[in-house]
Amino acid sequence: MAASGLQGLMAATVDDPELEARLKAPGADPVAVASAAGFTITAEEFQNAQQAWENWRISGIHDEEA
Repeated sequence: MAASGLQGLMAATVDDPELEARLKAPGADPVAVASAAGFTITAEEFQNAQQAWENWRISGIHDEEA
């Protein structure tokens, strides 16, 4: 499951708003939250995904302004 752990976790948040809320909670440990939900991820994977999402979101805002 490790190879698809992050993708599986992100997909699971679509169907489970409580899981998403636990991941977004201040001070949350995404590795522990993922593990409790049955997914294996690393902190680096999660951080990279967050950064990619933020970059995508920001680029989308700039595209709309252009």
